[in-house]
Amino acid sequence: MIYTKTVIAPSGMTAGNPFSTDIPVTNGLIYKVEFDFPPGSSGLLHTWIKDGSFPLWPSEPGESFSGDNQVIAFDDKYFIQAPDHRLKLWYYNLDDTYSHEFQVRVGQVLQEVFIASFLPSIGQADITTAITEAISAQTVDRESKRQDVLDYLAAEPYDPEAGGET
Repeated sequence: MIYTKTVIAPSGMTAGNPFSTDIPVTNGLIYKVEFDFPPGSSGLLHTWIKDGSFPLWPSEPGESFSGDNQVIAFDDKYFIQAPDHRLKLWYYNLDDTYSHEFQVRVGQVLQEVFIASFLPSIGQADITTAITEAISAQTVDRESKRQDVLDYLAAEPYDPEAGGET
């Protein structure tokens, strides 16, 4: 899944009084983040994402991303363990004349099999359990089929004179 949030930051904002909006996500692994700054913002538009009060991107408290005609994109591995979770997108625009639109994109995988491809240790216990259950089921099935063959042979003994038929 790719979650997007498009925001228009009004002109005349200050760093000391930023605006914020929510980015709804769900439980799963965030594997990619992108901040898209279209042409014209001249580095005056600043933005960052927090999880509660914890700074995520950028991770240094008090820092922000800015740009002009630039996409800041990077891979990450941040695990959300709660459905209907919300990240907080903060922003301000120092331009005294123009508002600026920007977009944030968050890539997230939800199923354990995909999460395991990014974080093998997270899914390893589940994969080991699934393999153990599959082997157990195969063993039970194999034993059942073996018993069916033995029961058949006991009921229908082989007669070499009949050419294998009784």
